[in-house]
Amino acid sequence: MFKKLFGGGSSPQKIDDAVTYFFAFSLHILDQEGDGPFNLSESEKFDFRRRYISESGAEDYGVMFFAKIECESTSFTNYHLQQRTVSQIGVCADPVVIHGHPIVEEVRRHLSRTI
Repeated sequence: MFKKLFGGGSSPQKIDDAVTYFFAFSLHILDQEGDGPFNLSESEKFDFRRRYISESGAEDYGVMFFAKIECESTSFTNYHLQQRTVSQIGVCADPVVIHGHPIVEEVRRHLSRTI
């Protein structure tokens, strides 16, 4: 029960879902107006999360799961904005996440320790 509520021992499918959501959220951030750094409101995050789950058919792993990923994705995206390397996000994730791409694999390793 503890692991289900607070994370740890995540299944490969859950990690795949986390990676896909991470990049979907990152691309959503990049769609915002302005030059960044970005920090979406809780309402904006909630709206995106609900729309994403509904449209993608992804499993709803709960608020804490998605909140952790949103935080990590926001930091990642703002870092790439600051470094002027946003194109790297698009290369590995737009229109679909390219599993096996070095950036995607780095995110996968990080998220597998985080969620």
